[in-house]
Amino acid sequence: MDTNNSNETMQTPRIAGVVHVLLSQDYAVFFLAVVLGVLFDLVFSVHILNGIIYEYIGLIFIFFGTAIIYWAQSTTRKMGKRVSDNRDISFFLHGPYKYTRNPTNFGLTIAIVGFGLLINSFFSIVWIIITYLISKFFFIKRQDEILKERYGDVFLEYKKKVKDWI
Repeated sequence: MDTNNSNETMQTPRIAGVVHVLLSQDYAVFFLAVVLGVLFDLVFSVHILNGIIYEYIGLIFIFFGTAIIYWAQSTTRKMGKRVSDNRDISFFLHGPYKYTRNPTNFGLTIAIVGFGLLINSFFSIVWIIITYLISKFFFIKRQDEILKERYGDVFLEYKKKVKDWI
């Protein structure tokens, strides 16, 4: 029995599990940003984006952010069913992943900014910017390291071709 193949098979589920834990922590930080934004807004009540136009823009952002998240998740689900030992860059270039490496984070950011506009919450927008930075420099960086470990040069080629979400 080839021990390298056995080790590779055992590591793949472990790496996939680590990615899912990392993503759940990242999404929890986005949720925390919403909660903090609303709480800060209740305490410090700063309303600088008055007007119905901002509410409509907020609704549009929520719609598009949610659509991007759905598109990313359904693409991931479909791609997870395609198992291949000989993956090349085309494996990654499906759905929104052709345009950004982190479409779910992009969709969450757009949707939460929309929520902040809809409820006229200055602090929701501030907290989502802070969350974006935390996500970019901690969670996405770590996710890229894990994917590089899992897919090697194929992921590095994909990373050169498709940029981060912002």
